[in-house]
Amino acid sequence: MLHSSLALEKSEQALLASAKAGNEAAFRDLIEPLSRELSAYAYRMLGAFQDAEDALQETQLKAWRHLSSYEPHAPFRAWVYRIATNTCLDMLRKEQRRVLPPDVGPPVQPGPPTTEMRGDISWLEPYPDTLLPATTDPEARLRLHESVRLAFVRALQVLPARQRAALILHDVLEWSVEDVASMLETTTAAINSALQRARGALQQRGASPDESPGERNERLDAQKAEALARFVKAWETGDFDDLVSMLRADAVMTMPPWIYWLDGRDAVVATMTSPGTWEGELRSGRYRMLPTPMNGQPAALAYVRRDGGAWVPVCLTVMTLDEAGQVAAMDVFVLPKHFTTWGFPATLE
Repeated sequence: MLHSSLALEKSEQALLASAKAGNEAAFRDLIEPLSRELSAYAYRMLGAFQDAEDALQETQLKAWRHLSSYEPHAPFRAWVYRIATNTCLDMLRKEQRRVLPPDVGPPVQPGPPTTEMRGDISWLEPYPDTLLPATTDPEARLRLHESVRLAFVRALQVLPARQRAALILHDVLEWSVEDVASMLETTTAAINSALQRARGALQQRGASPDESPGERNERLDAQKAEALARFVKAWETGDFDDLVSMLRADAVMTMPPWIYWLDGRDAVVATMTSPGTWEGELRSGRYRMLPTPMNGQPAALAYVRRDGGAWVPVCLTVMTLDEAGQVAAMDVFVLPKHFTTWGFPATLE
């Protein structure tokens, strides 16, 4: 292990020397292994997929431009994280906090939305599991999924920006207090104070990072697979009885970019089975669903077929499960523009 670490350190030093001399390929070899973790960090900070991608690109560009100023008294990864942190903080000075419909207005009556979409509101967005940092360790994978779940990312958005950065860097990514203080250009005492306040705020919202042991993995994976299979079957066949049995009585459903959310299982079911949702009677072949995990949660992309033609993208549903595997929430994101960005087809024949 020591020999391997020394070899990696020498390799990094050689790449750094070459990159500082102007070798862009050497710089890419340095920065690209960090891309997934940097993007996921930016997503937790900013709450939106495209914002995270923009922050990643800006971080990479700044790191290349300022590489000559890097001094190896700190690890290259820590230097890049400092740039990413400042990039996110700059973006947060210009943006509203990301929200879901319950943060904006009261619940609505069952049925499809009847108001206009609200593009002037900064809505929380989902993040694909396929773009998360790769890990083969079950406990690390569980911690990673817990740290990007929608409820946690939504709760992070209420924290002041620097508290948010401190909490993610220390409690989620496990940087030391000293490292976080250096990245935020402050003292360790200030970071400890910020962490205490941030943790208190998250506990009040019931959204602290989950430190559950790795043995939960097998049960959680089975619950996610079951919920997703029943969800896909319901929408593709028009038979919702099985899915309804999985919904908690207090289940909610949100649908940004409308100020629209439903409070309770009866309202959710009435909407899912509404003739307005199906443009007529519930029927097989109206929807095609492509399962794709998001935010460490079961999720599926929905394509709708109109007038007998191809299926076109319409929305993405992310399900939140409770400890018993029941569906506590369904967040329906109307983001068809992201389907191809996430690697999915623009239409289904």
